[in-house]
Amino acid sequence: MANELLIDVGLTETRVALVEDDRLVHLDLERPDRDSALGAIFLGRVRLIEPGLQAAYVDIGLARDGFLNASDLAPDMFGDNSRPIEQRLAEGDAILVQVIRDPVGEKGVKLTARPSLPGRFISLTPYDSRVRVSKRILEDAERMRLAALLQSMLALADQTPAQVSLALRRKLGERRVGKSAATTLDRRRSDDRRLAMGALVETAAEKADQEALTADLQRLRARWIAIEERRSKATAPAELWREMGPVGRALRNHVGARLDTIRVNDARGFAEARAWLFEHAPELVGKLERYDEPGALFELFEIESDIDAALSRRVVLPSGGALLFGETDALTAIDVDIARGARRGNDFEELALRINLDAAEEIARQLRLRGIGGIIVIDFLHMDSSAYRAQAVNALRKALSRDPAPVKVLGMSALGLVEMTRKRIGEPLGTRLFEACPTCDSDGHIPSLPAVQAELIRRAMAEAAMSPRGSRFAIACAPDVAALFGPDLLGQLERRLGAHVEVRPEAGRRREAFSIDRLN
Repeated sequence: MANELLIDVGLTETRVALVEDDRLVHLDLERPDRDSALGAIFLGRVRLIEPGLQAAYVDIGLARDGFLNASDLAPDMFGDNSRPIEQRLAEGDAILVQVIRDPVGEKGVKLTARPSLPGRFISLTPYDSRVRVSKRILEDAERMRLAALLQSMLALADQTPAQVSLALRRKLGERRVGKSAATTLDRRRSDDRRLAMGALVETAAEKADQEALTADLQRLRARWIAIEERRSKATAPAELWREMGPVGRALRNHVGARLDTIRVNDARGFAEARAWLFEHAPELVGKLERYDEPGALFELFEIESDIDAALSRRVVLPSGGALLFGETDALTAIDVDIARGARRGNDFEELALRINLDAAEEIARQLRLRGIGGIIVIDFLHMDSSAYRAQAVNALRKALSRDPAPVKVLGMSALGLVEMTRKRIGEPLGTRLFEACPTCDSDGHIPSLPAVQAELIRRAMAEAAMSPRGSRFAIACAPDVAALFGPDLLGQLERRLGAHVEVRPEAGRRREAFSIDRLN
C-alpha cells in the first residue's frame, strides 16, 4: 500500500494531495484569490479594544481586522495574565501577532500574540519557555529523551533572539522617539526580559537524532532573529514573515508521513522541492520524482474522483451503508445510513456494527479531506449492545488518531449519537471551491470562478497533450469565466500548451459548462 505526496502545480492553482494506503486523505489548495495568511507573522496596530468580549481588533494590513482574544496574550508579554485586556493593551499599540486561523465567513483572521515558528521536527515558541512533546509520541522513554535534548539545546544558546531584539528596539526607540518614550516602550515590552525560549517537539521528531534536532533549532532561531530585526525597522501594520510557498509548505507538513514517493508535475516546483529536501531532509531526495507524463497527475492516480466524492453530500461505504453530511454555521451533522433493502432480523446488530465500523474509518478520512472543524455530531446506527457501541467509538478514536488536527471524542449516547470537536484550521474544501448562489438568497452554491478557471486550464492541458503541437483550440465558456483570461494569462496558457487558444464568451452558458474544441 503506497503513501505518496502528489504536487500538482498549475498556472492559477497549486494542489497538494496526500495519499495513504492508496487513498486520498488530505488536500491542500492554494491560488492567488485565496492567498492564505495562516502562520504569517505581522506587526499589527490595535485598532479597537472590546472590554465586554475581552478581545481586540488588530489591523495587520489585510482587508479585515484580525481578532485577538485576551487568552492569546502571553503572560510574560504584558504582565499578569489575570488583568483585563484594556489594562494590558491600548488602542494604537503596535503588537507582534501571528495568524492562527484563516477567515471564516464574515469573520477575519484569528490572531495570537504567542507566535510559533514551525520546523520539520520542532516548533520554536519564543514567548513560551516551556519544552513540550507532542502527545502523539506515546513511548514515555522517547518523550523523556526528546524533552531532555531540547532543554539542553535551548539552555546552551549564547543569546536568545529576545535579547537581540531588546538591543535593537532600545536603539530604535532612542533614535525615533527619544529616551523618555523609549523607557515607556521598554516598560510595555516586558517580553524582552524573557530568559529563554521554548519549543514544541513535533511527532516527526520521534527517533530523530540530536544532530537533526540541533540543525532544525538553529534554522528556527536564525529565522526568529531575522523577524525581530525586521520588526525593529517596520511601521505597523507590516508583514514580517510568511511561510514558504505551497511546495515547501507541503513538504514541511508531510515528510513525516512515511512517504514512499513524492511526485511533482512542474519543473519549477520540482526544483523548489529538491532544494527544500536537500536542506531539510536529504534522506528523502531519492524519493522525489518529476512527473512529466501526458496525462494529468491527479487523474492518473484517481484523485479527481476522490475530490468529487468529498464535495458530495452522500458518501457510499464498502459495507453497503452510506454517510450523509449536513453542514451549518453552528455544527456539522453526519448521519450513518443503512443499506437500502436491509431488513431487521437476528443479524441486524452485526450488520449495524459492520456499517458503523466502516463509517468510523470513513468519517475520519472525510473530516480531514473536507477540512471540517468545530462541533460535529455523528448519528451512528442504533445498536442495543453496549459492547458494540464502545467498539464503534473506539474505532472512531483510532481512525482520528492519524489526524494532525486536535480532536476530542465523547462517548456514544443511548440514541447512538457521538459528539466530537475538531480544531478548525483553514477554510473547508467546499468553501474554497464554491461560492453562495446570487439568485437563491445564498441558500445554494455554485462553483467559484477561480475553481472553474483552474479546471478549464487543466482540461485544456489534457486536450493539448493528446493533440499535435501547434494545434488551435477554441474555448467556449460563460462571459464571467472568459473575463478571467486576460492577455497575460492567455499568453502563459498558449506557451504552456504550445498551441493557439481562442476564448469565446457565450451568453446563457452556465459557469461550469465550458467546452474545448480543436480547430485543426
